[in-house]
Amino acid sequence: MAFLPLGFAFELKTPLGIAESKSRIRECKQPWYDPHDGPRGFVLGRFICLWNSMVDRQGPMLVGWIHDDGTGCRIAGRSGSDINGMFYLCLVGALFPVIAVGLYREDKMGLSGAIILALSAAALILLLWSASRERRAGLVLADFLELTLGSNARHEFRRSPSP
Repeated sequence: MAFLPLGFAFELKTPLGIAESKSRIRECKQPWYDPHDGPRGFVLGRFICLWNSMVDRQGPMLVGWIHDDGTGCRIAGRSGSDINGMFYLCLVGALFPVIAVGLYREDKMGLSGAIILALSAAALILLLWSASRERRAGLVLADFLELTLGSNARHEFRRSPSP
């Protein structure tokens, strides 16, 4: 199994134009404050961002770009479990070496500082691994786009057609 904490890549092609595709997505998604679970979000220009619940901001999320391919449009992006949270964790993880070097240069690292940084790095790795395992949660949103636009999506969870 691949390590993909920021969700799986998907690509969807449709014969519909960009304006019609954006219109259908806006019509079929739920309002932001609807108490029932279901795809909600926004389409801003060619950027699309969808999530699944009004209450659970850490739930499945889909982000992507709408491209014009001449015969319709193509939507490509990533969908997975808590993409925004994993992005922020990656940013924090990128700061760990900076913090460690700063503490070492100032002679303030000590054993307790090293232990705290090591435990924080281990927790970061475990959270990223967990998000990678749970990336299938974003499949609901990729399927929503597929049904809304009436086309086939390509991604790692696509089952081969049965004979």
